[in-house]
Amino acid sequence: MVVKSSDLLDKGIASINWKYGSISTLPIVFGVVMATIDVVMMFTAKFVSLGSVSYSMGLVVATLVYSVQPYLFMKAMKFENMTVTNLIWNLTSDILVTFSGVMVFKESIKGLRWVAIGMSMVALFLFAYTDD
Repeated sequence: MVVKSSDLLDKGIASINWKYGSISTLPIVFGVVMATIDVVMMFTAKFVSLGSVSYSMGLVVATLVYSVQPYLFMKAMKFENMTVTNLIWNLTSDILVTFSGVMVFKESIKGLRWVAIGMSMVALFLFAYTDD
């Protein structure tokens, strides 16, 4: 027996029209939120590697922040299948973490790798397109 429960997040999602023509923005929103959690976790790991944050504190912060991911992923799968949800999350995370590394930590990325990032952004748009 499957019990469908509704919480505050479900009610908030239901109150908004997430479709613009054939584009569903909700999977992208989930991807951005989950990728933002990835950024926080990656920043924490980077600060540990730089010695700005202790390993024990970094591990606790990263674990607590990252513990929200399963909840969000399960919520996202109510609206999109696992394959698309995972691809959107991973692509969005790759883009946000890369831009964060370049902008905040002054890491460099050159040449065709920028093209790859651009192609990832195009792929996100294509995954948001629905045939419904």
